[in-house]
Amino acid sequence: MENEAATIYFSKVGSRILRETALGLSPELVLVDHEPLGSAGVFRDGLYALKAQCPATRFVFGLRDIMDDALRIRAQWQELGVYDALENLYDGIAVYGSPKLYDVGEAYAIPPSVLPKLHYCGFIIRDLPTQNGTVVREQHGLPPTGPLLFATVGGGHDGYPVLEATVKALEQLQARIPDLLAIVVTGPFMPAEQQAMLQTRASARCRILSRADSFQIMSAADAIVSMGGYNSVCEALAVARPLVIVPRETHKVEQAIRAEILATQGLARCVHPSELNGESLAESMAWALTCDRRAYAARVRELIPSFDGAARLTAYLSRWLGESCDRAARGGPQTRAASCIS
Repeated sequence: MENEAATIYFSKVGSRILRETALGLSPELVLVDHEPLGSAGVFRDGLYALKAQCPATRFVFGLRDIMDDALRIRAQWQELGVYDALENLYDGIAVYGSPKLYDVGEAYAIPPSVLPKLHYCGFIIRDLPTQNGTVVREQHGLPPTGPLLFATVGGGHDGYPVLEATVKALEQLQARIPDLLAIVVTGPFMPAEQQAMLQTRASARCRILSRADSFQIMSAADAIVSMGGYNSVCEALAVARPLVIVPRETHKVEQAIRAEILATQGLARCVHPSELNGESLAESMAWALTCDRRAYAARVRELIPSFDGAARLTAYLSRWLGESCDRAARGGPQTRAASCIS
């Protein structure tokens, strides 16, 4: 009970601080990312108070396409009053994804009156890598020829089972593909003893690193093994590399949904954690390594024509910012900078 009371107290304090901060800023544009009213609705009072005080302010909700099980999100949104906020608070909804892969309007039962507010910006990634594959191989002391597999598990705190199975699968595949190469990145947060166990499996053809620029290595690889996080998957798709996904197993099923959708579309193989072992992963890795790269790239571009989500999001927000400034110039309250709440 004491912990619960403390949580409620700090939530109320945080809500009040956020409310006062928002009112003090009086921004022209507010972008609320990921949680439309903040975690457990902590932003609700501040956002509505700002809306009342600054009617010229524009509000945009930034929505990552797959958040969790759709029915669970619907229930949470109903409980927190999100549907009312989408109707009456937000002017626009920027979706970080593609409707060809995931229709958020249908998934989250967004009301018909709100659907026109949806604007798909596409997937948001970093700038594409500039180094070519030869340079990347030289940096890691690998031969210039031979298929290259890259395995990454993000920060790595829970990635050991995936990489352990990957190394076992590599040993099986190297018997069939003698010139097969690999770069395995544990992530800096994998426990030291687990990193040490993986290091014992390193060789001249299998480099095991604690950290590296994953996007750069992806661009040099022929196939990729990763968990199902948004950034890792989007970067792999952006460089059109066949992908094997082992989704993270947590109370949220976002990564499993993403992996299953991509598998259905022929862009990935999904290996669920409950089925993970060297044999199952070797089969999926063999698919990725032998995939027709041109046909795979064409399929990616068919479903995702571009990966310029950052530029599209900027243009979309600039449009709202311009409208807000125009309204203020016509007699609305004087407002200042844009704000982002994440």
